[in-house]
Amino acid sequence: MSLYSIDITVGRIQACTRSTIEFILLVSEIETSLLTIRALELCGIPDEVDMDGFTFRSDEIIWIAEQLGEAYESNLIPDYLFQKYVTELILLGQTVDEDAWNYGFRHGVKSAYDCDDGFN
Repeated sequence: MSLYSIDITVGRIQACTRSTIEFILLVSEIETSLLTIRALELCGIPDEVDMDGFTFRSDEIIWIAEQLGEAYESNLIPDYLFQKYVTELILLGQTVDEDAWNYGFRHGVKSAYDCDDGFN
């Protein structure tokens, strides 16, 4: 998790679904993070690399996608909010870094399944 998305978690996503306004604010934060990453990349601003060889920006995208993937698969986001707001975030995330986004989203979906398996 990085500086941009420090407060983007599955728990916060779920809490924000109780109010459309709160959810829109959360979506705006996520969109800002993704657009900031894209702008830095387009400007050619170098990124730091972690000990595993991943850039911090890739880690950021993976984190955001993972949280959304887990919240989606756990049915924490009502369909009307998902269709109206989250589908655009998914497309944006894929345009910023498709591999990182898809990896994170799939990992989040898997995490939701793993949590479900623990209760069965």
